[in-house]
Amino acid sequence: MLPFFAKAQMQQKQADSLKQALHSASTDSIRYNIASRLMFFYYQSKRDSALQYAEIALSVAEKNNMAINVAEMLGHKGYELFQLNRFGEALKYFLRAAKIAQNPANENKVFAPGKYPDLRKKRLNILANIQQGLGHLMGRTADTTQQIAYYLKAIIIAEETSNYDLLAIINMNLGGVYFDLGKIDSALQLQQTAFDIKLKNENSNSYIGSVYRRLGDIYLKKGDKKMAVDNWHQGILWSGKQNNLGMVGIIHGNLSSFYFDEKKKDSSLYYAKKQLVVWQLMESQPLESAYANLSRSFELNGNKDSAYFYKGLALEATQKTLKERIKNLSDFQKEAFKEQERLQQLEEEKIESKNKLRNYALLSVLGIFLIVGFFLYRNNRQKQKANIVLQEQKEKVESTLHELKSTQGQLIQSEKMASLGELTAGIAHEIQNPLNFVNNFSEVSGELIEELKGERLKVEGERDMVLEDELLTDISANLEKINHHGKRAADIVKGMLQHSRSSSGTKELTDINALADEYLRLAYHGLRAKDKSFNATMKTNFDESIGNINIIPQDIGRVILNLITNAFYVVNEKSKLGKAGYEPIVTVSTSSIQPTSGGQSIQIKVSDNGGGISQKILDKIFQPFFTTKPTGQGTGLGLSLSYDIVKAHGGVLKVETKEDEGSTFIIQISTN
Repeated sequence: MLPFFAKAQMQQKQADSLKQALHSASTDSIRYNIASRLMFFYYQSKRDSALQYAEIALSVAEKNNMAINVAEMLGHKGYELFQLNRFGEALKYFLRAAKIAQNPANENKVFAPGKYPDLRKKRLNILANIQQGLGHLMGRTADTTQQIAYYLKAIIIAEETSNYDLLAIINMNLGGVYFDLGKIDSALQLQQTAFDIKLKNENSNSYIGSVYRRLGDIYLKKGDKKMAVDNWHQGILWSGKQNNLGMVGIIHGNLSSFYFDEKKKDSSLYYAKKQLVVWQLMESQPLESAYANLSRSFELNGNKDSAYFYKGLALEATQKTLKERIKNLSDFQKEAFKEQERLQQLEEEKIESKNKLRNYALLSVLGIFLIVGFFLYRNNRQKQKANIVLQEQKEKVESTLHELKSTQGQLIQSEKMASLGELTAGIAHEIQNPLNFVNNFSEVSGELIEELKGERLKVEGERDMVLEDELLTDISANLEKINHHGKRAADIVKGMLQHSRSSSGTKELTDINALADEYLRLAYHGLRAKDKSFNATMKTNFDESIGNINIIPQDIGRVILNLITNAFYVVNEKSKLGKAGYEPIVTVSTSSIQPTSGGQSIQIKVSDNGGGISQKILDKIFQPFFTTKPTGQGTGLGLSLSYDIVKAHGGVLKVETKEDEGSTFIIQISTN
């Protein structure tokens, strides 16, 4: 680690010179620039110091109403708070910064353009960095969809301003997301894009050590150990040059874990020690992973005492981090204005406390003890009152939660019964056909038997034996038809019972084509029974190669029925508008597909040519209790329950839609 210490000493001299220059700065513009440089100096090494100088620069910018500089420092402050896992505060600063940077009217409010003389480009690049920071924050709080969305917004802006350095960094971070999602090929492509951008642009080598680190992770995942180690060593080299101690520590940890898996005990312990030294230099870096690597490495080397010691430190550090993370995730959910009020109140209490202490210093020792005793007593009373209030609130919340769970159960059962009601009329229509056949053939068979009896009563010479044989043949054929249609009626009743009873949770081999076809017809006839004016064209396109698949038929049947019923509803609503030439069509199809992730899956599609779904509500349709139907015509639970059922089968339920053209709901289930 001597090169790092030597470099750190040299850089510390530079920092001391900057601090001295900050102290003697003659103008606010100079003061802002020096504070910014100090903030960047500590950016990847000492988070608390970086935060301190970001605050100084922010204060100077706000004093001079330099809006763009304010946005820039708010973004940097948000990033440092994010790195310190203070998510609620980070979100507040990012949102404030974005609001300022999005306003073109602020472009002229800046101390100095710096490397972006084009003020519009400067503003947009600050906005792109803020969008990237919001992407980091969403990723750390487990909202991957929003994380990717913010990264893509940042990429669009970086491409517009030709900011290749930022473009490479965002591609690198986006590649990290896809790596975590298990999309290794996409991750490699994005990291290679980031690397190529940096190679083509001489001034775009910041964070190149991070790119090497990501490439190393990907190659290890792909089984190329040599390429993984080579890229990690390049990452250490570049990160050390750029004072990115955090990344140096991460890669040392990767190498320690790698050599641990390879059973190379000396190398594993060597890199684990280096990781701990680097992160101790950073001061604010959580140490649990370094402790964990040391514990495993000492255990591999047979040093059980040291292994046990560092395992204890790792556990203690992990518990501390988990507590902080739980608190920070809770803070993240609070609204920004509540956070602002809390900070303002804390500041007022701090000022008030200082004033009181200044006054109390003039009092006698006895007076101080009395005041301290009074405050202790008051705080205790307040704590007791607060505990009583909290207990009452807890009981109210628990009671409300119990009532909500009960109501939710009733609503779910109501939704299931509603779907059963939709089937009833259809089943009545379906079962009527085989019953008509049974009645008709029974009546005809009775007449044939009477005719046979009449023939057999004739004397021996007058009986027509050929006619008797024909009558017996016809009776036998009729009995076969009666038996066939009786079984058909029994199958329909069996299907109804399967739908109405609670799911056993047991998967069965099921003909998905037959299941979809049956529910299509039942849903159609059910709606026709309720509304004689209803009419729609039904189309099917079934993949006969699918065969039987392993599903819970009652549950998947409910999903298909719900989607088909919804499709009939929207085409019927559109037909009521009276558009010339409109023909309501509902199509049900199945197909076998092979996803990019491997394996085999089937898709069930329910398509309609109704009015489609507005983009404004598209994100809400799978939420419980959300419905576009008039009051009393829907619970808003159908799609929510369908989504949960498909997810429980290890599948996905998604929708493709175009307004005024129609929608297609897609059920995708793995057959592995």
